[in-house]
Amino acid sequence: MSYEIWLSFTLLVFLMVLTPGPSILIGMSHALRYGARPTLMTALGDVTANMIQMLIAALGLGAILATSATAFAIVKWCGVAFLLVIGLMSFFRKSKGMRYNTGIETNDRIGYEPVKKRKLFREGFLVAAGNPKAIAFFGALFPQFVDPTAPLALQLLILGVTFVVLDYTFVMIYAMGAARVMPWLVRRGGNNAIGRVSGGVLIVAACLLALIEMPESTAGTRH
Repeated sequence: MSYEIWLSFTLLVFLMVLTPGPSILIGMSHALRYGARPTLMTALGDVTANMIQMLIAALGLGAILATSATAFAIVKWCGVAFLLVIGLMSFFRKSKGMRYNTGIETNDRIGYEPVKKRKLFREGFLVAAGNPKAIAFFGALFPQFVDPTAPLALQLLILGVTFVVLDYTFVMIYAMGAARVMPWLVRRGGNNAIGRVSGGVLIVAACLLALIEMPESTAGTRH
């Protein structure tokens, strides 16, 4: 793989992950409620699902989602339902006593809720896994940047690592930005405002996922 091909792939992925999708939005929601540092586990769950999706695409199974309207719809609507459930639970849940670590002293009036790391990882993983376009995308994207005369495994590894690093980075950039807004939200609307905003973000993510259609290249196979 030439440097020019890798650079073109990197630029394309950069533009893709720059636009907030369901994974970035759940990262923002978690950062608002739990803080930026715990959201590292959300991003880890996201990229873990992405790596599995890349493997599935590499094995050729991505063609099933790319050509089967039924399989695509099942995965998509399961993802939509999951986002809606956790979004509504967050929106209507009453805030518990939280603590906000300022780095100097602890202020018990505002702050982040405690959370288990495996919960954040699980939700980040399930949201990413519930996006059927990812597998179809990986199956369609990677071949465009692969040199058939060079070792395939190494090229796929380079492309996969590049995607994971950029995706993880942008999930955390958006999450850290959301976390900085949290104290302002608390001062404006109280601790319950965090639940309403984070829940609303997840509901928006569900709506975005619901709007996802099968790749245009397979439009003729949908009917």
